[in-house]
Amino acid sequence: MSTTLLQELQGELRRLYIAGSDLAADDFRLKRIEPKLAQLGERAPVFKKLAEGIAELTGPSEAEARASRLQDVSLLLNSVLSTQGATAPGGDMSAEKPADSGLTDLTTSRSYRQLAEVQNALSTSGGGRYEIVTTAHRDGLFRDLRLFPFAMKALNDPYAELADYAVRYILPSYGRVIVPYLLADLNLQGGREEERRLEVVRTLGVDAGDKRSLARLVQAAEEGSDKVRAAAISCLGTHPDFENRLIEWSLDKKKPVREGALAALAVRNSADARERLYDAFVGKDAIPAAQAIGAAPAEEMLARIIPLYAERLREEYAGEEDRKSKDKLWSALEPFTIAFRNAEHPQLERLYLDFCGHPNAYPALGRLDYAERFRVLSQAARYLENTDTEEALEVLYALEEQSPDFLPYAFHATKRRRSPAELYDRYAGSGRGRLREAVSKKAQAIQKKLIETLHGEIHVYDNYVRRRLPQDVIETQWDPRWLDWTIDRGDLELVSGFAAPGNPRLLPFLRKQVEKNASPYYENYIFSALDAGDYDEDTKYGLLMSWMENKDWKKIYSIYPDEIERLTGIPDRFAADAADRLEPLIANARFESLKETMQEVVHSLRRRAAGAE
Repeated sequence: MSTTLLQELQGELRRLYIAGSDLAADDFRLKRIEPKLAQLGERAPVFKKLAEGIAELTGPSEAEARASRLQDVSLLLNSVLSTQGATAPGGDMSAEKPADSGLTDLTTSRSYRQLAEVQNALSTSGGGRYEIVTTAHRDGLFRDLRLFPFAMKALNDPYAELADYAVRYILPSYGRVIVPYLLADLNLQGGREEERRLEVVRTLGVDAGDKRSLARLVQAAEEGSDKVRAAAISCLGTHPDFENRLIEWSLDKKKPVREGALAALAVRNSADARERLYDAFVGKDAIPAAQAIGAAPAEEMLARIIPLYAERLREEYAGEEDRKSKDKLWSALEPFTIAFRNAEHPQLERLYLDFCGHPNAYPALGRLDYAERFRVLSQAARYLENTDTEEALEVLYALEEQSPDFLPYAFHATKRRRSPAELYDRYAGSGRGRLREAVSKKAQAIQKKLIETLHGEIHVYDNYVRRRLPQDVIETQWDPRWLDWTIDRGDLELVSGFAAPGNPRLLPFLRKQVEKNASPYYENYIFSALDAGDYDEDTKYGLLMSWMENKDWKKIYSIYPDEIERLTGIPDRFAADAADRLEPLIANARFESLKETMQEVVHSLRRRAAGAE
């Protein structure tokens, strides 16, 4: 099918953009194109959509609706041209991709207003774009065909986190049907954008019957830049026909190419692939081979290298201990820590239990520097934390006794296997936990690590803001004694997390925090604790007004949305008093935007007070 018709339509739409959408009514040129597109629509529904769009554009309509329809038709047309991979007049789209591409299951039902913000975010630079795009993806907007070209464009976005989000989430959500589009205009000598394209291809995989895409990957593997070659080669692991080529590439003189081939061989997981991967693992490419195994940990490969890890950890050393010998030892052990990062295997669990519980039987551990030994042991502790057995728990307790750095692993495992009361008794009810001020350095380190661990447990992030867990979770999964323990240590964030009704010490503690903490940072913790304490309206109102009056308004740049919400939510019976107390504070503010915000709050309160009367 020739693209001439689509190019002609694009020209007519450009003309209407310049002349005005009002002239589209009964436009004879568009009406001449419409039936031709309708005929093509019998083969591919997307062309039927274009024909329907033209019919609505040329038919009777309000001016605003016609302008919106012009935008919709234009965006759909640009999407078709982009996804077909050819835009020059006279090009043959069928030579590139079939008309019924598989993308026709996407809709075009969203309004232009819904899509415009996302299109703008992926066509410009500046702050706030990441949130717009991620929210749009969660809301399903990218299932609209008109956003597909923008999803492709995101691969080259200047903000790397946004481009990576498109690689991990947006593009894979379209399914394997987009693989030909990703490969069609792949720049073999390109850079990071091409790597990202191929990363998506690797995630989705290539159908064995898609000979064109496979041929394109082989071409990229042979003719591309080093990074493109490596990325393309890594996509071929699931295709047995290329196993010999992968083994050949794994011996290439260029390291990136070898890395890509080893990654593919780990996915391949045949006897020959494992043999070559093992040779690389014990040879000069130990780290790339370990990374490949870590990304695709096959049971057969793990079973072969776990005994080797145990052997190296048990090795005695009779020579002189110096920096060179330590570095050599770590070079021999580090590949195993990389290879086992995502591994699960009974032999590995047994090895971890043994060397964590009986470290003297593994002399190599004692020769490592602290940081490297901690890396080995913490990997084992993390594995055992999720093993959920009594034996693993006892080994974690032994590690915890060696160093407070292992406390989080033992704490999490205890929380999983013990009751809330038993968890509290072990970590806070014991002699070391009862002391408000730890004396020895070890006791101080233990208490510090325990507090750090609790911080990670009791709050979660919600749109970059730390929020406390739901009250029912706090009351069912945590012993109530934690609240007194955290009050004793004056930790506002933890007190906020453990706050519950009925504790007589909570309100005095919060009053003291209001007196000394004027920073907006503490507002969420103080007032979420107040809410959790289930205090009456008078108490909440009094504390809120004290909080506002204790602020140093000359040093405040802005007021948090949570504070505005609390102020505007003051009960009507307090509205007049609140307005009278807040209004004098505004004069002390240095910044006009803050003054304007507070004036709006005061006016809102006065209106409510007048309405209540």
